[in-house]
This record gives sequence, C-alpha cells and structure tokens, in this order.
Amino acid sequence: MNVNTYTGLKNLQTPSFVSYFDPRYLTLQEYDNLQCFEDKDYLILFSVDHTTANSIPRAPFGSFVIKKAHQISSFGLFEDKISSLLKKTNVKKIKIKHPSSIYPSFVDIRALQKAGYKVQYEDINQHISLTADWKASIHKMELRKLKNLKVEGFEFRKIQESYLEKAHQFLTICREAQGLKINISWKKLASLMKEMPKTYDCFGVFRREKMSAVCITVRVTRDIAYYYLPGTSPFFRTQSPMVLLIEGMASYYRDHGFSYLDLGVSSILGKVQETLRIFKKRMGAIETVKPTFVKFI
Repeated sequence: MNVNTYTGLKNLQTPSFVSYFDPRYLTLQEYDNLQCFEDKDYLILFSVDHTTANSIPRAPFGSFVIKKAHQISSFGLFEDKISSLLKKTNVKKIKIKHPSSIYPSFVDIRALQKAGYKVQYEDINQHISLTADWKASIHKMELRKLKNLKVEGFEFRKIQESYLEKAHQFLTICREAQGLKINISWKKLASLMKEMPKTYDCFGVFRREKMSAVCITVRVTRDIAYYYLPGTSPFFRTQSPMVLLIEGMASYYRDHGFSYLDLGVSSILGKVQETLRIFKKRMGAIETVKPTFVKFI
C-alpha cells in the first residue's frame, strides 16, 4: 500500500470540507511535531509528543478522514501501515478524539474497534437538527423564556466584523466571572477570522445596545455549524438570553442551508455536566456519543 507521509503542512492536500483539517487552521495552532499520513482514500494527522501520537488535540476532534464518499474495505490496511510507521518512530500510544456521528466524513466507530482501538471514555455530544421542525421539541419552560425575552426588548443579531474584538472582550469577562480563562486570545482569534473569513461567525443578544449573550461559531462543514465559544453576562443570567441566542443561530443556519447546529459536549473526560446537558436537551438537542479512543502499539 502506498501511503504518503510528511512532517508539517507544506505538502498537505486536505479535504476542504472539514475546517479543522484546513492548513490555514492547522498552521495557526502551532503544533511542534505534526505528522501527516494519507493515501488515495484516507487521511489522518497526529501531533506527536514523545511516545504518544494524538490526532490534532487542539481541535474538538480528529480521527481518520474519508476522502471519498464512502468508507471502503482498505481502511484496515491503511491503519495497519500507519501503526507500523508510528511504532518505528518510538510511538507507543495512539489517541483519537472521534467526532459525533453527525459528521459522516470520518471512519465508522466499528472500523476503529476492529483495528484495535479501545474506548478510553465517552463524552455526550448534543446537536440540533435543522432539517426538522426543531422548535416543536423545545421545552415549554424555554418557550416561555423566549417569549419573555422578546417582550422585554432582547434582540438577536449577527455581530459585524468591526464589533468582534468587543465580543471577545465580553466573552473573556463572562469566563472570568465563572472563575475560568478563555481558551483563545483575541490575537489568535483575529488571525483565524482573517485567514478563514467564511468559517467563523459571531452572534449576540442585545438589550438596548447592551450585550447579554454572545457566541462565536465555526462552519465545520458545509452542513454543520459548531457552537464554539458561548457566554452569558452575569448581569442577565436570570433572563436566560442564551435561549434566544440558540434559537436565533439555529434559525440563521437553517435559512442558510445547514443541517445541524452542533452544541458540543456536555461532559468533561466522560463525566457528565448534568445542568448543561439538561439545558441543551430543553432546547431541542439530540444526544450522540463522542468517544475518545486509544491504541497501544
């Protein structure tokens, strides 16, 4: 089997339909030792740290990309070749954060298990299906909040480029109010938005020009937008403006031909965040499994 292997991104011909595999995105993540493997059917990238190969750990998920429309029988041969090549460089463990099943461009979980990968833990991923009448599945409690927010003058808006730095400052303050640190600097976010202007969007809920909730989203594929960086002002928490924000984003992406709004995981390393899980469920979210696999070689 002919497998192309290379270090760094100079020769990478990634599929444009998964933004986390875009060379522009990967370059700005500044991986120290990025190893790329591909043949005519499959692609995978690893950040290699000593004896562990981790599939793009600074993205929400990695794993084996299917370059053709359907997975074919040669995956086992491809994976075996990759394991052998990694083993020769003293790698002893392969770790993969696999995406939710709503992402069809990745190998099936069963194929990974057949190749010797074991589930280390499973996160709960939640998404809103935009092809159905998802509003019918919103809990009546959240519907009441939506009605009250609109009566009280809260408005959903798409945030324009000139306002993005203020939006990032808002999100930073929201994180600090929770005792957390924002996971991306304004400099890095601005660079991503400049390099990939059609990939990132920003939305907010305002009341008389005052921000109450903001979310930065990522157009991961042509069909899926990801709820990447949300935040609610502690001054408006009792009004729950995030309800209006999610409703507005779901409507926006449905109107633009998307199939899913991926709300991300509601667990950390497999441990459920029950309050977050319940909130997303009340907003009409559907649950899937997002497993993390390991294989010792």
